[in-house]
Amino acid sequence: MTSLIALQAFAGTATAARPSASASSEATPTSYSAGNLAGFRGTYDYEDSSTLSRLILVIEVSGADSVAYLAVTKNGNAVANACGNSIPIVCTFRQVRTPDHFVVTAAFTPAVGATSVTATYSWSTTGATPNDPGSSHGDATLNNDPNFGGGFIASGSGTVQNVQAVSASNIQATKLGSLPAGVAATVQDGPDVTSPCTDSATFVCAEAIGEWSEVFVGDGESFSSVFTVSIVYYQGTPKRFVHTYGDSQQEEIGPCPKKNPAASAPCFTWTANTNTATIYTFHNGSYRGR
Repeated sequence: MTSLIALQAFAGTATAARPSASASSEATPTSYSAGNLAGFRGTYDYEDSSTLSRLILVIEVSGADSVAYLAVTKNGNAVANACGNSIPIVCTFRQVRTPDHFVVTAAFTPAVGATSVTATYSWSTTGATPNDPGSSHGDATLNNDPNFGGGFIASGSGTVQNVQAVSASNIQATKLGSLPAGVAATVQDGPDVTSPCTDSATFVCAEAIGEWSEVFVGDGESFSSVFTVSIVYYQGTPKRFVHTYGDSQQEEIGPCPKKNPAASAPCFTWTANTNTATIYTFHNGSYRGR
């Protein structure tokens, strides 16, 4: 949600000029599965020629018990000790000038029984309430689909997974691993997940096994370090994978060497006793075996 806001520069001066700024907030991801965190990101861009001596952000939260993650940047640089670490989160920034750009990312532990979490970001010079013009909010909803797994990753080597028990009625399960801290991650498989696929000399799309596993990590970017996509099959043994991503891009993924598979990414390993393929990759997108 994005809003154009006018902030009063000095408390108590009703006739003072109101400098302009823009603010937005969003849930990241928009859905989370049980046992995972609800994440949010708020941005603020100061667009006026005057200097603010003080800028206050208040994050009001409903549907959550505690703060699990909090990161603040100003113009791309980390900001320490600007915010409290309890609900509501209150942050104070000093000497704000054009074109200062703030990003405040927070994740919360959903309350027991909650079906959604809402975070309202309110920016002002005086400590605004959620009803003031400088406010915007994001909503994250609980997704109970057994083919879906998602949430915000608060620490390194994080994981996200859907229901892992495979059967004749759930022929595939997908799990993400080695995820970096500070990103949203979701995975979805099942009969309703589709993706474009172009035949090649080594991959015939009609001969694919299982289902598509659709993966989103962060904002869709590629990562400098490897994360894993582990796919458990009820039946079948994949010999190769096709990976579709970006703007109609496609690559094929073959087996890893036996030693240090991550160094050869993208590639995959196979664990026969659990019928699990583990893909080492840098990219979001959709994966399917053949």
